[in-house]
Amino acid sequence: MSGVSLSKVIKRYDEVQVIHGVDLNIEDGEFCVFVGPSGCGKSTLLRMVAGLEETTEGTIRIGSRDVTRMDPAERGVAMVFQTYALYPHMTVEQNMGFGLKMNGHPATEIKEKVSTASQILRLDEYLKRKPAALSGGQRQRVAIGRAIVRGPEVFLFDEPLSNLDAELRVEMRVEIARLHKEIGATMIYVTHDQVEAMTMADKIVVLRDGIVEQVGAPLELYRDPDNRFVAGFIGSPSMNFLGGSAESGGVLVPGLKQTLQAEVALPQSGEAVTVGLRPEHVDIYLDGDTHP
Repeated sequence: MSGVSLSKVIKRYDEVQVIHGVDLNIEDGEFCVFVGPSGCGKSTLLRMVAGLEETTEGTIRIGSRDVTRMDPAERGVAMVFQTYALYPHMTVEQNMGFGLKMNGHPATEIKEKVSTASQILRLDEYLKRKPAALSGGQRQRVAIGRAIVRGPEVFLFDEPLSNLDAELRVEMRVEIARLHKEIGATMIYVTHDQVEAMTMADKIVVLRDGIVEQVGAPLELYRDPDNRFVAGFIGSPSMNFLGGSAESGGVLVPGLKQTLQAEVALPQSGEAVTVGLRPEHVDIYLDGDTHP
């Protein structure tokens, strides 16, 4: 397995720049999630790693290899999309082994690799079924199995759970997390769902308008966001923002009866500030109640 490194990566479509000088290191065996609102560039960045989008400037490395100008087939990656892209006339077993068959691998090797992948994904009893006889979650597991049999250095997931209902999404999150723990591969996962990112990732990359806003572990981003965008995007329910002013070592917020103490450097007294409050840090008391 290998890590992934991006250095000053830029993507332009004619005169429009959509990825702005991204620097990022993903360690070998790490589960990294790209998260952000629609149109932030997360899928474009993933496709650049895969080689499906050309890199305008910068360098992409997988392990020790510079893959920036390599074809997708030479990069040692396997990609799972939100559309399963299964062949309807083939069985699960045939779908999972089709890529190896087209590359001329021996039938015994294909059977062995498909068997191993089906055991990991608990698909043994479905190998002779066709996609029409499978649920959405089972079809997505087949698509993941097709990636596993290739033995890639890096797995790439582009919003793979978007087509599933809420219950199946939760089930598949657990399956993918279990898969990562079992095979220990480097995985890059794209989602717009910050809850998905928080529950699955070792490292989260928050993007906005093609710019990396912050990189860190889930709790690091939650507890110590770099800016208001990250603070408001990470967390469910989202952070509340209140206008206030700096006053003699604390913060005065209209409507609150006490001055808030701040653990950060404040501007001069009287200057406007924004206070971020997580819902779990707010307690409600009736008049006359005793409270800290």
